[in-house]
Amino acid sequence: MAIASLFVGAASLSDNQFFNLFSRTDSGPSQSALIIFELRLPRTLLAMIAGAALAVGGVVMQTLFRNPLAEPGLVGVSAGASMGAVLALWLGFNSFAVTSLSAWFGALAASWLAWWVAKRNAMPSQLLLAGVAINALVISLVSLLMSLSDDQTLRSIVFWSLGSLARAQLEPVLAVGFLVLLVLVGLQRQSQSLNVLLLGSHQARHVGLHVDRFRTQLIVMTALLVAPVVALTGVISFVGLVVPNILRLRMGTDHRGLLPAAACLGAMAVLLADLLCRVIVQPAELPVGVITSLVGAPFFIYMLWRRPDGLNA
Repeated sequence: MAIASLFVGAASLSDNQFFNLFSRTDSGPSQSALIIFELRLPRTLLAMIAGAALAVGGVVMQTLFRNPLAEPGLVGVSAGASMGAVLALWLGFNSFAVTSLSAWFGALAASWLAWWVAKRNAMPSQLLLAGVAINALVISLVSLLMSLSDDQTLRSIVFWSLGSLARAQLEPVLAVGFLVLLVLVGLQRQSQSLNVLLLGSHQARHVGLHVDRFRTQLIVMTALLVAPVVALTGVISFVGLVVPNILRLRMGTDHRGLLPAAACLGAMAVLLADLLCRVIVQPAELPVGVITSLVGAPFFIYMLWRRPDGLNA
């Protein structure tokens, strides 16, 4: 998928251009090299990073809330991160570091709010309703900021609402990739504790797991996964819902294998969605969030139909 992402697009490369990627002209690198290494390579890496982060975030959220429909987008975590990034832009902070930090605080606040609702209400439906309320609130606040913005800020804010990989740049992508890799390794080291958490709070405490502290740790780590990705891509919905549920049907709930499998399949899913976005309406392109929503929304409806009893995990 990564190789296809590098060589498929509106500007096709011939065999001669492929073998001359590393050649130089009098004015610098060849046009083919610029297309591959300046445009498509950062985009391909960002698609892989975003897919892995969102899919693993979905696995963690579903385990944390013991609900197969919990994922960063549906419970408002992605929306909170997007709100933080948009607020930073509206205030005039255009640097990647400030935008990412603001997105992280937004994601953390949304995570805590969703967890507070889930803790006070045992019914899984309450979590989904809280996610609907958080997303609606964020949409309203973003619309308010858009109405108060100048043209340049307005174009930047619209980017976050669509979910796109078109503005990927290599240095920010590598920075986010390094952070995501650290969090993924940390979660993998906690895979046995995640398995224990699936048993329920009482059973987890009996085997020696400090449940409250571990849940706090999971919320912070999920926010660290989602927020930098949203700061670069905007909101890409349903990846964290579809990928974990497909994998659980095939390989069960053991997080030792589930987490790395989710990272790989999530990366493939976003790569495929981005390829379709670039090919369907050439030479223009669709936002990647459009494709993931077109696939994810019917899957979400199917999950609701399959478990009408409230989707207890």
